[in-house]
Amino acid sequence: MTTELATDYYRTSEEYLAAELMSGEKHEYLAGVVCAMAGASAGHNRITGNIAAELRDQLRGKSCQEFSTEMKVCIRKGAAEFYYYPDVTVDCSPLPDTSFFSEEPRVIFEVLSPQTERIDRGEKLQNYQSLDSLSAYILVDQARVAVTVYRRKNEVWGREVLTAKDDILGLPEIDCELTLTAIYERTDLVHQ
Repeated sequence: MTTELATDYYRTSEEYLAAELMSGEKHEYLAGVVCAMAGASAGHNRITGNIAAELRDQLRGKSCQEFSTEMKVCIRKGAAEFYYYPDVTVDCSPLPDTSFFSEEPRVIFEVLSPQTERIDRGEKLQNYQSLDSLSAYILVDQARVAVTVYRRKNEVWGREVLTAKDDILGLPEIDCELTLTAIYERTDLVHQ
């Protein structure tokens, strides 16, 4: 999804969270700056839905749970706070029903678009990797079959890229596996 500047003045995180509850559209919060989020394409929505559905099925009966685009992730770095809306989040903490954001995500998925790729691969990558709870950050390209996985192992982040339709994205952190065919199901990319 695309983000664009919604206002040019500073807001506190409390002001942002209160306004977000009343807003008809979603905004991300970047250490005081509020950015409106634009809508997503059909392909983006299909990919996000496919990932969420696969994870929901595989996580049934387990302590981890998937959340789609409506759940924010909160990141606190010193005095700065960030609130993002990842496309899919897996949280394994005992998150109460009244929560509007996750502070301990285990796995985060972002579906790339030309408008968001720079932010997803840059700013969000750095901020997400600062979360102690995060084990994997996955970027899914919506223009071609390509999944980039950033995974923490022994406090070091590694990267792998999957590009074949029959590749399997293993997520031992949450005891799940997703085929790229399932991730890209019902998109033009699986029929090419």
